[in-house]
Amino acid sequence: MGDHSRRSSRRYSIDLPMPELEMESPSAETLLSALQSTSSSSSSPRSDTYKLSPQQQKHSNQQYPNWQAPDVPLATNEIRRIFRRYGHKFGFQEDNVENMFDHLMTMLDSRTSRTTPRRALWSLHADYIGGEHANYRKWYFAAQLGLEDVDANVVEPSSPTGLLVEEAKREWRERMENMTDRTRVQQLALFLLIWGEAATLRYTPELLCFVFKLADDARQQAHQHQNQPPGFFLDHIVTPLYNYARNQTYQLVKGQCVRREKDHNSIVGYDDMNQLFWDRQAIGRLMLHDGTLLRDIPCHERYSGLAHVDWDAAFGKTFYESRSWLHVLTNFARIWIIHAAVFWYYMAANADFLYLSAADATHELPVKLSVIGLGGLVAVTIMAAATIAEFMYLPTTSHTSRILLSRLVVLLLLAAAHVGASVYVLWINRTGRIALIVGAVQLGLGAIVTCALALIPSAQLFKSSSRQLTCKTFTASFPQMSRGDRSLSVLMWLCIFVCKCLEAYFFLALSFRDALAAASTMELSDSACQGDKLLGRYMCAAMPTIASVLMVLVELVLFFLDTYLWYVVWSTLFSVSQAFRMGISVMSSWRTLFARLPTHMYQKVVHQHPALTTGVACAQMWNAIIIAMYREHLLSSQNLQSLLYHWRPAEKDDDSISSNSTNVDKDQDGYDSNAARGEITLPPFFDPDQKVKKEDCFPVHSEAERRLSFFAQSLSTEFPLPCSVTQMPTFTVFTPHYAEKMILTLREIIREEDDTTRVTLLEYLKRLHPTEWDNFVKDTKFLAEEEEYGNLSHEHLYSQSSAEKLMDDVLDDKDDLPFYCIGFKSSKPEYTMRTRMWASLRAQTLYRTVSGFMNYARALKILYRIEHPEMTLENDDIKPTEERLDAVAHQKFRYLVAMQRYSKFTPEETDNCETILREFPNMQIAYIDEEPSEVPGEPPTFYSALIDGYCPRVPGSSYRRQPRYRIRLPGNPILGDGKSDNQNHAIIFYRGEYLQLVDANQDNYLEECLKIRNIFGEFEQSTIPLEKDIYALHHNKHHRQRRRRQKSETTEKHFDDEEDVEEHQQDQAPIAIVGAREYIFSENVGVLGDVAAGKEQTFGTLTQRIMTKAGGRLHYGHPDFLNAVFMTTRGGVSKAQRGLHLNEDIYAGMNALSRGGRIKHTEYLQCGKGRDLGFCSILNFTTKIGTGMGEQMLSREYYYLGTQLPMDRFLTFYYAHPGFHMNNIMIMFAVQLFLFCMTFVGTMASSLPVCRTYSSSHADCFNVTPVYDWLQRCITAIFWVFFIAFLPLFLQELTEKGTWRSSLRLFKQFLSLSPLFEVFVNQIYANSVLSNLSFGGARYIATGRGFATSRLPFSVLYSRFANPSVYFGARTMFMLGFVTLTLWMPHLLYFWFTVGSLVISPFVFNPHQFVLSEFIVDYREFLGWLSRGNGARSYAHAWITFCRQTRTRFTGTKRRNSGQPIHHHAPRAQLSSIFASELGMPLIQALLCLSCFVFYKSRQHYHDQESPMGFGGAISRIAYLTAGPIVWNSIMLLIMQLVSLLLAVTTRSKRIGLYTAGAAHGLALFGFVIFFELFWWIEAYEVRSTVLGLLAMFACERFIFKAFTALFLPRELQNDITNRIWWTGQWCGSKVGLHGAREYVCKIVEMSAFTTDFILGHLILFVLFPFTLVPRVDRIHSLMLFWLRPSKQIRPSVLSTRQRQRRRQIALTYGPIFCLVFIFFLALVTVPPYFMTAHSIKSPSI
Repeated sequence: MGDHSRRSSRRYSIDLPMPELEMESPSAETLLSALQSTSSSSSSPRSDTYKLSPQQQKHSNQQYPNWQAPDVPLATNEIRRIFRRYGHKFGFQEDNVENMFDHLMTMLDSRTSRTTPRRALWSLHADYIGGEHANYRKWYFAAQLGLEDVDANVVEPSSPTGLLVEEAKREWRERMENMTDRTRVQQLALFLLIWGEAATLRYTPELLCFVFKLADDARQQAHQHQNQPPGFFLDHIVTPLYNYARNQTYQLVKGQCVRREKDHNSIVGYDDMNQLFWDRQAIGRLMLHDGTLLRDIPCHERYSGLAHVDWDAAFGKTFYESRSWLHVLTNFARIWIIHAAVFWYYMAANADFLYLSAADATHELPVKLSVIGLGGLVAVTIMAAATIAEFMYLPTTSHTSRILLSRLVVLLLLAAAHVGASVYVLWINRTGRIALIVGAVQLGLGAIVTCALALIPSAQLFKSSSRQLTCKTFTASFPQMSRGDRSLSVLMWLCIFVCKCLEAYFFLALSFRDALAAASTMELSDSACQGDKLLGRYMCAAMPTIASVLMVLVELVLFFLDTYLWYVVWSTLFSVSQAFRMGISVMSSWRTLFARLPTHMYQKVVHQHPALTTGVACAQMWNAIIIAMYREHLLSSQNLQSLLYHWRPAEKDDDSISSNSTNVDKDQDGYDSNAARGEITLPPFFDPDQKVKKEDCFPVHSEAERRLSFFAQSLSTEFPLPCSVTQMPTFTVFTPHYAEKMILTLREIIREEDDTTRVTLLEYLKRLHPTEWDNFVKDTKFLAEEEEYGNLSHEHLYSQSSAEKLMDDVLDDKDDLPFYCIGFKSSKPEYTMRTRMWASLRAQTLYRTVSGFMNYARALKILYRIEHPEMTLENDDIKPTEERLDAVAHQKFRYLVAMQRYSKFTPEETDNCETILREFPNMQIAYIDEEPSEVPGEPPTFYSALIDGYCPRVPGSSYRRQPRYRIRLPGNPILGDGKSDNQNHAIIFYRGEYLQLVDANQDNYLEECLKIRNIFGEFEQSTIPLEKDIYALHHNKHHRQRRRRQKSETTEKHFDDEEDVEEHQQDQAPIAIVGAREYIFSENVGVLGDVAAGKEQTFGTLTQRIMTKAGGRLHYGHPDFLNAVFMTTRGGVSKAQRGLHLNEDIYAGMNALSRGGRIKHTEYLQCGKGRDLGFCSILNFTTKIGTGMGEQMLSREYYYLGTQLPMDRFLTFYYAHPGFHMNNIMIMFAVQLFLFCMTFVGTMASSLPVCRTYSSSHADCFNVTPVYDWLQRCITAIFWVFFIAFLPLFLQELTEKGTWRSSLRLFKQFLSLSPLFEVFVNQIYANSVLSNLSFGGARYIATGRGFATSRLPFSVLYSRFANPSVYFGARTMFMLGFVTLTLWMPHLLYFWFTVGSLVISPFVFNPHQFVLSEFIVDYREFLGWLSRGNGARSYAHAWITFCRQTRTRFTGTKRRNSGQPIHHHAPRAQLSSIFASELGMPLIQALLCLSCFVFYKSRQHYHDQESPMGFGGAISRIAYLTAGPIVWNSIMLLIMQLVSLLLAVTTRSKRIGLYTAGAAHGLALFGFVIFFELFWWIEAYEVRSTVLGLLAMFACERFIFKAFTALFLPRELQNDITNRIWWTGQWCGSKVGLHGAREYVCKIVEMSAFTTDFILGHLILFVLFPFTLVPRVDRIHSLMLFWLRPSKQIRPSVLSTRQRQRRRQIALTYGPIFCLVFIFFLALVTVPPYFMTAHSIKSPSI
């Protein structure tokens, strides 16, 4: 880019001293011109980067200035020599040595900035190795390396063993304190060198601790060891372990990694490898290849023996992640106990008519007490089942078995006590006094047992303190909560369960009594069901029982859902109350907030300096913020006058000071008194007396208003005060990048994406940001005219009149159209780049992320200049000042991007990356370099490399740069799902004490970056302890109590004394993670973007706020700040076992929580975040989260937390994480279960007479009134469960934006049919979890973050969502149709709305779905999708491909050779995993539907004796009509196979397969129509019985096909050759063998599936078609989707003449076809009844 582009972007100089702001009542144009003339160069509207020359980086005294003090323990060169010596001794790579040396020195320099060098070294050594909270020290004692057979974590402090432990820890402390500083550096150097070269072993922190222990032992005898060549450590220590980990999941074939077909329970993962080193006995069993035990080797020689350890024999599974629902039972047993036991108590107390007669109810009180007391047996049974399931997941060792068996024995004894008491009371003595005592005792015991099992974690049940299932140091070292937070947590859950229990008792339990009594006490005589001779009389007895069981199950599911509803309500209320307490609300007016803003900025953002004044400090910060917004085109030049501080020189005789100004005499700051004396006038915006309107300062409801308002609001809250810039810690912003868009190309923004897109990206962005585009255009025109008038004098150009004339000329120019259309008139690169940058900064691009977070450098320079007012320009030379500021910014802040694919970028990607590097040269890029092997068949060599903008280019390459560091890896580092491995390989290049993790679709703002020092105060490490306290033992509570007693006896001291405060801070667990708010900048981009943004907004603010207070917040990736030492010594920032750790970030949070790290959340800092905007991309993200949750439920982390967390924290963890997904599953299960219940009730209500009175004892009638009332209440309850999802967003908006804006947003969402979308998302969440637990296959899904303006074809949407939702919705709607016919109530309208959304939502939210021409084209594409793929070639998008993919989930694919790529192979589903969900549930549904039909037909015959059922009754009718289409299809397939064989011999046409497949599918449809009409006729065209019969037929057929597919079909071939051969008849030479017979079975299933998809697809199209006839429907629909005013809506498609002719031809051809098909469908249903009625034809009996 040219200089003009750089000059055009940097329109203001933010960091100029105050004299350069001299102006007196300037106009906006004058202000703009004056400031523009003094600006420096840049290429971005937000660019103000720091540049550090390579020469500066070479000098250590400039790199590490704080470590140059004379009292440093070791000089820099000495530390470098230690690193190099160990590099030679242990064989580390040279680049690793240099990288880790810089890593350590940066850390020491950072800590020395706020303490002495010696304390900095001691504290760093304590954090890594010797301190109380160091992971190495914890491992050392947990593995009992300091003791002999003593577990330091579980012994009692007062026992002899406990005293031994305390003595060992005191000895450790003395050894650490007596250690020399050189030894400390040596240990740090050795630890970091091992960590820096460990590659994927960094996921195993205790393994690294073990390696370090052996290396440190060898270090102490280093003189006995010879030097090793570089790479020795990698090749002999790391590579064998890496190979073992890799071979668990992959096998090497011709140098490529090929995925093994193994599930998690047979893979020894990183966690399994790591846990071996938790146990001293397991470590002692490590054996060399020659059979020698490692422990038998002398300590200082064990490191050498490490290279010969037999790792294959050492490792094994420590936890089995079997794919089973029993994980949910084991991990969350307390949840099931709470609900099931309490539900039993409620039901047993209220439904006593089930076990007591009305006459005996008053005499048999012991019976009632005993039955109610069986709730304790329910709790015991659940816990016993969970314990039995626990055997499946833990290795069967004597230790584990002893603990679990002892627990199980106690539970069995308690169960026996309950059973014995009930047997005595129920069968031996029902009314006696002893029976009453036994029943009462049983009830009391049951209540106590229930409470105990619910409150006590299962890992702590019935065990001694010395017996643990897992090492608590690494799985249950939960940090203690403060007293206030714990009280709030307990109070919140008390409120939840009190409200839940009261509401459930009165609304659910009591109201259910009458309905259950009506169903369960109904009596039917045998004569009433004689119509079906086979099963009729049995169904009479079974129907009331089955209906009662279904009703109880519905009540139980609603009882579970009720808890989540109250959790949402109370957690929201508590969170809102916390927001008011912190001051985050709209209670303060905006005038008051901004009037106080200067004071708040000075007090909370600026580090206090005696030479500073409020006006000077605030003026520089505020002007920088406003000018940054102006550069980003958020503000116009007219807005600046009201927002900027102004400098007014003081007159010589003017001693007065305005009330709105600050008098500044700059002699004290080193300025010339005569030139600098003056006053800084406040912006009118800050003066409440001037009554400035918001509209004069910034556009209303604009991005500028939002950012400034939040900045002012946030500064009114309480947060830590900042330290100075020189004392702040160094930190790194870390962004992983794979293939995310970096910078939008010109082609992408000015051309339509494809034929289905009606608008270019630039046009869409202009409609979304009209004011910003207008500002951009004005700026561009100004720059263009500046270049055109470049020959004018400076004074003439920048005079006010000339500027105004210039702008007027521009506005009146007729050639301005290109500016407003594409942003430029000239095609020069600098102008096109400006447009690209403007669009990229408003899309979700890496450039937006980098430019946003590079604001940290700008903020640090601003703050540094404020703190150092003595910095002045020498002889108008700004270079020395800029170099000093750049050095400070580089010292304190680094930006690291892990670009995994950098070495494989396309030329376009490389060019975009170089553009970013040129603009931000200090941005560092870590990437994976790859060198092909010279030996054929050998894997390539991989490297972790680091470059930045100062790295020289590789000779002969235009873009490649020579890496600063290049560290060889043991193999391919990407063994997992990608992102976590990408982070892991690059983590060694971070610098400083803290990390901020951000994604490549985030943003940051200058005003938020100014608060970075406050965030670091949250880590509570601002002050380094005294040397005597660095290694102190603060965790021992007895030691603390003894010390406090001594203090109280000697002198009175308060806890707020400095020493006690310091001791309290040290006593607290370290802060591991500090979270921050996110603003979803993709909100208001249509209804879908707003819904997705609302969910993220509430989760990132309201939910995380209360989760933090309740101790349940974890790590969610972005934009959390991490304690780098804490996290990197405990496994890193994520986990990476493929599939299992799909949601990689949350595992780091669970790991930190389990290992003693505290997690905070802040409200005063926010970062921008983009979210998915389209229907498919949002649901892809939903699927990824859902499948990831399915994997989480299998993980050991959930097991550890679920079985060891205290009750209140466990509840918070459950309902904030897995409980959300379990709630979604239960909602959809409740809908389906409730419909089955209503189907049974409707069947009985339509078949039986209604009892006249409630107390009627007349047989053969149904008291439907109480059941009817109960059904209405259940529908109401399900409605509230769905509706409550909108409460958090509404209250969050209400708190921060007021009633009007919150109500408006909610109204817009409801008007845009967002409830439909919510129901659909609910189903996708549920289906994703269920599918993953059944089939597995969790993988990372690239969701895509572009703007959703393209219209997707109907066939694409149908194939994408048929399996997850459409089929389920269609089955449910069919049941709902029968319910509506038999049991109509107005409440069912809500169910139609809910169930209908599962089918039509993908099409309702498809842009331009209802354009008639597009609809007809869609229909043509749908027919093509159904028919293509059966001829000479296969298609990726075809019905047969969709059908094969669905079948492959069950059967898996056959791997012909072991070298096939990983993505072409799918494993076969395990029968144990799919039996319940894919076979058991369809069988139960088929039996239920069949039962209803049999009962209905038997009662129908009872009333109509002239219509006999025929042989076999109703069940035989269903059997005949279910098997009929299957037999028909099998016969037709054989006939068509003969036809295809004949055609293959007689003709060479390539369309044989198309014709034969089309004929076979047509015959399948014809056969279905025949059997449907036959059944329609047999049922005498009675709608209810026909619908119920079809429901039974479909359910039976579904079960049959699923059973055949899962049980009998072998694996699928990789390609669809058998399908094409079947239809073309070209069997000769195909070599498919027995797969031909398999294909015949598949085709039988496919024929029925084709019929289903053909009919269902057409029915959906028939429902959508009427909307296409509504006038202006597309404009209304677009208004609903995009929230754009009609004047700004997307224009209709612009088609060429040929395209219009083509579409006209399609419409004329397929429009009539669609109408004919509709008429045909309608005739199938309506014509036969009319014909039968007209000719008085009776149906036959079969």
